[in-house]
Amino acid sequence: MKPGMNFLLRAAVTTVAVFVTGLSVCQAKDREGGWYAEMTGLGSTGRELPFWSHTNKGGIYPETVGGLVRGGADGSGTFSNGIRFSWGVGLAGYAAARGNAQVHNSDGKSVRGMVQNLYFGAGWKKLVLEVGIKEREQDFQGLSVTGGNMTLTGNSMSFPGYRLHSDWIEAPFARDILSFRFGFGDYGLWDNRYVKHTLLHNQALYFKVNITRGLVFTGGLELWSQWGGTSPVYGRQPQSFVDYLRVMVAGSGGEGATKSDQINALGNHLGRELLRLDWEQDRWRLTFQHDIPFEDGSGVGFQNFPDGVNTLHFSFKDKDRWVSDLLLEFIYTKWQSGTRHDRPATEEELKKNPDKEIYIVGGCDNYFNNGEYISGWTYNGRTIGLPLFVPAAKDADGITRGVANNRIVAWNAGVAGKMFRKIPYTVKVTYSKNFGKYRQTDSFYDSVPRQVSGAFELTLPKRIAGNTTLVSLGLYADKGSIYPDTAGVTIRLGWGDCFRN
Repeated sequence: MKPGMNFLLRAAVTTVAVFVTGLSVCQAKDREGGWYAEMTGLGSTGRELPFWSHTNKGGIYPETVGGLVRGGADGSGTFSNGIRFSWGVGLAGYAAARGNAQVHNSDGKSVRGMVQNLYFGAGWKKLVLEVGIKEREQDFQGLSVTGGNMTLTGNSMSFPGYRLHSDWIEAPFARDILSFRFGFGDYGLWDNRYVKHTLLHNQALYFKVNITRGLVFTGGLELWSQWGGTSPVYGRQPQSFVDYLRVMVAGSGGEGATKSDQINALGNHLGRELLRLDWEQDRWRLTFQHDIPFEDGSGVGFQNFPDGVNTLHFSFKDKDRWVSDLLLEFIYTKWQSGTRHDRPATEEELKKNPDKEIYIVGGCDNYFNNGEYISGWTYNGRTIGLPLFVPAAKDADGITRGVANNRIVAWNAGVAGKMFRKIPYTVKVTYSKNFGKYRQTDSFYDSVPRQVSGAFELTLPKRIAGNTTLVSLGLYADKGSIYPDTAGVTIRLGWGDCFRN
């Protein structure tokens, strides 16, 4: 089913209740199959819901009060020849109040159906191929504002496509010391966006070094490329096989490309560079991670330092403790490689090269935005990456024009554990100062608006007749200038043997 297709389903009556926890009560990795069915009420002191009640929850929760239902199943197994398989299906639908232009609420629809998961996977040794729509896993116990990946946070719905990726593969010349893994995929963006039917390419390569016993360094690069599609200004964009190869190597466009893509790279390229250090002992693990965004060569070359998401996570292996996880994050994206992207040539430079009037110096990286793929790094009105980057308000055609706020300074702190060693909970508090973006056209950000958002979530699972009855509770609050001052509560009721975030 295509995302955005309406269900003939009016999700439960709007209620004062509301919430969904970001916790999973079971893991299906080693199981042959699992299923779930649930309903959630979402309420608030205002029409809009607080930030954390819908953020990083797969893009399926509305941003206004209402109700949500969803269900699904998944399975896995291994053939006699060692080939593994997996499959999953998950559907969701909501009924919610209509929001204003800034509250994206899925294009303002009060009733909506969505496909959360619909995939088939096959694996052999270290390789896995997945086809369809599948949610990515998140790191750091649901406490991080990014889930461990600044460019792919779980804040939006997943894209349809395929993904070929590997588990960690030991280097033959340095076993027990060096290993690597990779990812390669192609997707389609099916939402209502400025460039219709935009294609999406992904490449990733990570390596891991075992420095000493218990001390591991991980580094890597992940690239996303928006290309092809049909622009309302430039028409159908190049999308032949040759163009695909150009996108893969970030090469410049051919004759059919726009002038900008002929000068630079074909399409819109962005991604992240990862620097991570893990120190693991018998009972605990300490992780520091620096997640760096990039939009062009200046970012890849670290000209945008100190921009990035800095995460410090302490975790006990015993998850039945009152406190099992502690997280602190510092997010800084103000620099963006400097205040200017190019400069005029000097008189001496013009004498040497009269045809080169402009020199690219980097800067004004303008994260998650692009001059031709104007919807930028958004999908169905939600930011795909760091959710603190606020999407721009929709235009008259219901199209999101990138992000309005990508220069921020923020802190995020979180605690997770189990009350009485039985009841999982999480607590999160996020504070941000928001500077809009370079070449600011929105006077709202001239005052540097501040925002505080908090969440308290707990889950009450109980085994009955071989399945789990789930009651999840959440309390949320916003205070500041970015979002309305609201308090919200959610209640999720579920039945099954494996629940989703």
